Amino acid sequence: MDYLLPIIGILLLLLIALLAAPLSIRFYVHSNQILQGYARFRLLFGLVKFQLHFPSQDKPVIHNKQAPTIKPKPHKTKNGSRSGILFFKQSIFRRHVINFIKDLFRATHARDLYLRLRIGLGDPADTGMLWAIMGPVSAMLKNGQGMMIEIEPEFIDAVVEIESHGNFKLIPLQFIALTIAFILSPTTLRAWRTTRQDN
Repeated sequence: MDYLLPIIGILLLLLIALLAAPLSIRFYVHSNQILQGYARFRLLFGLVKFQLHFPSQDKPVIHNKQAPTIKPKPHKTKNGSRSGILFFKQSIFRRHVINFIKDLFRATHARDLYLRLRIGLGDPADTGMLWAIMGPVSAMLKNGQGMMIEIEPEFIDAVVEIESHGNFKLIPLQFIALTIAFILSPTTLRAWRTTRQDN
């Protein structure tokens, strides 16, 4: 039992050292209805390399001679999505999210970034709330050098279309620290409590 704590401590130190090493990512993503693309990772200054693919998954066609039975669709409530929209209705929280996205983007050290995004939630009011955040972020990204950013809201249909490619060089530990600081910040906690009270 005496040797267990030192082993755990060594493993934690190795994990922290791994997360503190620079991570390079080269990616391409295209999505209309199905996500497709790849991401190439280089870690520990090129000692570790691997690649992830996002292929389309074609579902097999099942032939059934029996006539299909049409079941009534259950009534879908929007409580889940509405609770998320309530966050964005709070102007202080919207600014907090925008600052968080700015910090994350600066930490990525993006190069040769291209992004075309068309997004809609199917409800004009909900999409407007989302655009209250996406609009300033889009304007901020357009000012960056070596970037081509085009973000378009869709106020009628529920849709997410994306095409993007570029290079990132980041430190995972910095991303984790920024995310934890955002989640545990007083602004996020107050917004969460306010949303629970409204529900």
